[in-house]
Amino acid sequence: MADEEAEQERLSRGGGGCVAELQRLGERLQELERQLRESQVPAVEAATEYCQQLCQTVDDGGTFP
Repeated sequence: MADEEAEQERLSRGGGGCVAELQRLGERLQELERQLRESQVPAVEAATEYCQQLCQTVDDGGTFP
């Protein structure tokens, strides 16, 4: 936990935009995880969709739909 706080402080000194982007990325990943857990489709299909969405999020540089 202290490591995360130190990292947040280090990033915030480097520019607020970076911290905000990391927070948005974290929120997006949590949403993808929630969708995976709550999915009613077969596990393989849900996992495939999760991986595709994760890759798209990373490929977009953190910009979300």
